[in-house]
Amino acid sequence: MEDDTPCKTCPVYVLNDTAIDQLSASELISLSPSNYCHKVYSCLSELLTTTSYKPSYIEYPQPNITLYQNGKNHPFSSCLVIWQACNIMTRRKYHKWQQEGDYIFYEYQGRSGKLIYRLPTANNGISDIDIRSVLIHLLFAACATQKSCPWEEEIVINDRVITDFLGLNQRKDMNRFKKLILIQSLIEQACQLMVEIEWQPRGKIKAIHVPQELIWSVDTTYHILTTEEGKHYLSGLSFRILAGSWSFYFLNQEKARTKTAYYQYGWLPISLPPKIMNLWQRHEGAVVMLIYLLFRLRVGQDRSAKIATLLKLIYGEEYLQLAWYKSEVRRKIISAFESDLEQLFFYRLKPVFESITYPPEIQPLWLRAQNLPDDPEEALQYWAEETIGVPNSINSKKKWIQMLNARILGFEFPEDWLAEVPKVKLKQRTKNKSPTVDNITGETIKRARIAKGISQRQLSSLLHKSQSWIRDVESNRYKIKPKYLKLLTSILGDLSMWIRKD
Repeated sequence: MEDDTPCKTCPVYVLNDTAIDQLSASELISLSPSNYCHKVYSCLSELLTTTSYKPSYIEYPQPNITLYQNGKNHPFSSCLVIWQACNIMTRRKYHKWQQEGDYIFYEYQGRSGKLIYRLPTANNGISDIDIRSVLIHLLFAACATQKSCPWEEEIVINDRVITDFLGLNQRKDMNRFKKLILIQSLIEQACQLMVEIEWQPRGKIKAIHVPQELIWSVDTTYHILTTEEGKHYLSGLSFRILAGSWSFYFLNQEKARTKTAYYQYGWLPISLPPKIMNLWQRHEGAVVMLIYLLFRLRVGQDRSAKIATLLKLIYGEEYLQLAWYKSEVRRKIISAFESDLEQLFFYRLKPVFESITYPPEIQPLWLRAQNLPDDPEEALQYWAEETIGVPNSINSKKKWIQMLNARILGFEFPEDWLAEVPKVKLKQRTKNKSPTVDNITGETIKRARIAKGISQRQLSSLLHKSQSWIRDVESNRYKIKPKYLKLLTSILGDLSMWIRKD
């Protein structure tokens, strides 16, 4: 405990009390921690027993939200307030934080206004923040979209909802008690973050001023049961969450209809939280890119990305400046970045490299390995062609300069990353603008490729297919599938221009 006189509502205080045997089961279940104690979960971990069996009944409050009803994704509040909060959680040590009394603060200045984020320094502030706490912001932002007035309607969830969301039910290396402690720790860290908003007027929307307040207010209940032997154990957690008043201005569906407030949302993939839980320790850069792409996809921006921008997001500007002078830093950054991209690739979030600025000779080796033909002789020829004239330049300043000027054209996203489009609208959009598979021949693709100045090897790299596959398509030995036709169109442009008319 942080205070010499522990709060009488704290479970640790009550469980250490000599009169604990006089408490009823309902009184034990209803215990809640003090809002002023930030280490209740640590104290409980030393005191409470871990049981080897599941309790027959836990008096949980029923959750009043349901996530992922379509089995793929769920809308979540993706306004700038939440985006920058997530940005702070993932890039916590690279921001320029300033001291202000008992808080540290970070100021974001955008075209529309200013956001000031604050964290208490009692727990060493930002240095102790777990990158996984970004998932709590995403979870609460998803829950808030199910409320018409999230600034005054409570969200009720329990540890089972969070366990499913994070994919912790697949973790066999953690017992239930450890999972509960982790959940409480992440929620506590996320809910320390406060925001102050100064927003400019726009159209019918008046200027927004929100004084310093918590982004999420949370009331936690510890569900504590007693065994027949008189030992006490933490059987569950439940939470009552209320969004801050930022949601009145940025997640107000009713006022958004009259254009007097904002209602900004994106789609949170069901596969993203468990993936971040797997990546956070060894591939923090991959986590940063996933969060960046999640919000970038929401705002409908061009999905292309400069490598310099991604590197700055992951490692911070000061570390990148150091790489100009120290070869070991350059080597470490390039190796880590290519490894992080590989993790995205195997997650089915595939980068499409721009062949001019990001040529195959500086692309990651793992990408070239994806194009390896199945035939042994073709595979041998492929590696022979790939290694000719391609130096191992990971230490080279030339590769570093090339990468900083390179860009990714876009990403091929997993299915659950994309919002469902009504079939009627899809047909209307594709009927007139997109060529059909039957109209496109291998000769058509070859003409378009040559006109763009792209070689077969470069095209195979962009499509993540072998060069022999490109040859088979262009010679009409292989009929292209619609999904590859769509990707070809994004690379080569309108293919209908190259259909022979005679």
